[in-house]
Amino acid sequence: MTSISSLSSTQLNSLQQVGQSERLPQKEELTAQDAFQGFVAGTFYKMMLKSLRSAEQKPAYFHGGRAEDIFRGQLDQTISEDLAKEHGSAFSDPLFQVFTQQIRSAQAEGTIEKVSSNLTEAASRLK
Repeated sequence: MTSISSLSSTQLNSLQQVGQSERLPQKEELTAQDAFQGFVAGTFYKMMLKSLRSAEQKPAYFHGGRAEDIFRGQLDQTISEDLAKEHGSAFSDPLFQVFTQQIRSAQAEGTIEKVSSNLTEAASRLK
């Protein structure tokens, strides 16, 4: 399962920096949006594939055992990452817009430090 702890420190920093300036340079905003898309869509597709795999029954004679289970898990991870890159914007773009609006409104209220510290604290607990 994709989690906040699987994001790199630069991706977490770019997510935290979304609300720290009035208008971000285009490259930083794309980096934050890419990190958000990878997390949101990657989690969705990973859970969808996990549910799909749990619905199928293992064959009696041609199942590869634990090695096949590990391989399928890695394959599902790769497939979910590819789907997130190619088709994840349908899920993540509306959520990212709401996220940036909340960050900007928190900045206007002066509570951005609290939001940023909560995000950092949540990421450190997941590690």
